[in-house]
Amino acid sequence: MGVTLATMALRLERSVPALNDVPGDYDQLVKDAVAQLSSDVPMTKTMQLAMVSGTAAYDLPSDFRFLISLESIRRPDGLIIGNGGLIPVSPSFEEYYDVEGNRIVFTPTPTYSLSRTLRYGAGHVLDGNDSYPRLTENGARIALLYAQHLALMAQANTVAPAGWKYQIGDEMVDKSGQAGKLREQADGLLKQYQAAVKPLKGYGMQGTANGTE
Repeated sequence: MGVTLATMALRLERSVPALNDVPGDYDQLVKDAVAQLSSDVPMTKTMQLAMVSGTAAYDLPSDFRFLISLESIRRPDGLIIGNGGLIPVSPSFEEYYDVEGNRIVFTPTPTYSLSRTLRYGAGHVLDGNDSYPRLTENGARIALLYAQHLALMAQANTVAPAGWKYQIGDEMVDKSGQAGKLREQADGLLKQYQAAVKPLKGYGMQGTANGTE
């Protein structure tokens, strides 16, 4: 399932036809809009982080946006239950981790091997078929509102320097307000997008999608 990039780009082009070849890249506008939607309404996903003794850094999924929680290894009895059995640790043992791009790095380097449950905020990413597999039709509709906003703003920025008007007798031709009208339309679409996103914040566009990446 999901929605293809080509379908969304075609819908965007029909909604905002090119003006003097602007926008020139509808695909990129769709990608930018879906990225914005992912930022505003991320999904919640769960994965198993397979940690290996002697390895400090681990790759995170391509749809990773931010860390929500990571299962703790601390136990009241001062033991870690690793894949090889019980591992005693000092009562003062502290573990730190930092997210660096799409990697999570642990300090000190783990001396245990085990799997830990990691929950994270996820965004929509294209699959091998240039489709957003977890994007619903409603999600696509909302993202396209933002894409239309971007397209109209690009057109407004292009025509603004070329604004002109002239009058011959009683006939007036006025192009000076074209950029303002485009920006007004763009602002209206942005407000529609914000209104559509507002009730979804805190809940996730697709609910909770669980699975090992």
